[in-house]
Amino acid sequence: MESFRGRFTNKIDAKGRVSVPAKFRSVATAQGLSGVICFPSIQGQVIEGCGPSFSGVIEEMLERLDPFSAERDMLASVLIGSSSELMFDGDGRVVLPEELREHAGIKDEATFVGLGQKFQIWEPAAGAAFFAEALAKARAHGDLLKSPLALAGGGGK
Repeated sequence: MESFRGRFTNKIDAKGRVSVPAKFRSVATAQGLSGVICFPSIQGQVIEGCGPSFSGVIEEMLERLDPFSAERDMLASVLIGSSSELMFDGDGRVVLPEELREHAGIKDEATFVGLGQKFQIWEPAAGAAFFAEALAKARAHGDLLKSPLALAGGGGK
């Protein structure tokens, strides 16, 4: 399965258009959408993005919640109600809606960061600061990663 990988910083033009990295476009297109789905992150001032596959995972997670619970409504209002399908133009660009750019503090450049099934779009300085913190924390949590061979009792570590 293809996944969103890598880190790319691209300029945003006066109309709010930004070029989506070619690798990211190919993942979304392989999933059947000539665009990406973006929404404000519930984790902080960053935009979350994905293709239809991960959007389906989000809907499955929401379906496990009581359909009349306040928690489900709050999560759904952000993850679905505030999401936008951003279609690629002929040059592989999308228009990042102003409300998403404001949420992430993005002005004239955006950093795309692949996270496997999904990706994030950061204001470049905020993205760099997050990455530095994530790298330090990842070093402390490296023991959480287990080789499939080790899990199967095959002797790998």
